[in-house]
Amino acid sequence: MHKNYLKKVITVCLSMTLSIGAYSSTALAKSKDLKVTEKRYTIGDIKLNARIEGKGKASVVFESGYGDGILTTDGSTDGSALENWGKIQPIIAKYAKTLTYDRAGIGKSDDTVNRPDLNKNDEDTLLNGGLIPYNSSIYNYGHGKTAIDKARNLHSLLKASKVKAPYILVSHSIGSLDVLEFAKLYPKEVAGIVMVEPSNKNIVGDAINWAKQYQPSLVDLFKNQFSKTDGTLDEILLSELQAKNSGDVLRNIPLTILMAADSGQGPEYNEMRARHGQEWLASSNYSKLTFVPNTTHYIHLLQPQYVLDAIEEMLKNHK
Repeated sequence: MHKNYLKKVITVCLSMTLSIGAYSSTALAKSKDLKVTEKRYTIGDIKLNARIEGKGKASVVFESGYGDGILTTDGSTDGSALENWGKIQPIIAKYAKTLTYDRAGIGKSDDTVNRPDLNKNDEDTLLNGGLIPYNSSIYNYGHGKTAIDKARNLHSLLKASKVKAPYILVSHSIGSLDVLEFAKLYPKEVAGIVMVEPSNKNIVGDAINWAKQYQPSLVDLFKNQFSKTDGTLDEILLSELQAKNSGDVLRNIPLTILMAADSGQGPEYNEMRARHGQEWLASSNYSKLTFVPNTTHYIHLLQPQYVLDAIEEMLKNHK
């Protein structure tokens, strides 16, 4: 089966839509006054690729969704690669230092190992929305691609690249679990968070339940789409478990959530996604939820002004 189709199946179950919509492949022109640096930085025994642009007292850090990095093929009509944050980073770089990057296994970054698979009983429990015993100390050692692993790698990258705190974290989709863990690990370094179409803490189970009722042919495809490249199904389930054990870490962190107003997948899906947005809204005393019209899962590609406004407002309030 064609790789691009498989990636869109992931998108349909994480965002429940295959309708990517029209998008110009021409990214916004970079300002001639801004220095753009893209290089690989050593963190431990691997190198991660990052693009840094702009300068300012605050730093804006972008955490992409599943399988995406500096580039994405989602939103392209011909399968060609687009700059994932290309309509956002060059503009925000006029006001702040910005960083986009490729996670381990993505783009130009080195790969790393995955966490061991769960046993079948634990996997089934998590798939059905249940809980299993949680021991955060096991993530203090070794490597993997759970949300905690990705958050630690990102923090090491920021230190290696000398991108200084405080950080405004901008996440897309399941990358929102990564920034949640980042805020848990490094709360004093986070000035605010903008979540673009965030996955909730039970996205896998919710996606499967929705597909069982309304698109049963997608259930097995969905389960099989996760790969070692950006995290196995079990690593995503463990990321959800980590998020469910994150406590109240966002309570005093400014949080803006942007959700697609209409997925095109029917009222039941829209109701579910609205609930996901409300869950995040309730997690902070300084939160704001906006439903964005005329878009799909990739709001930053299709309706970038909403993302720009959210980041710029957070930068203004931070000052």
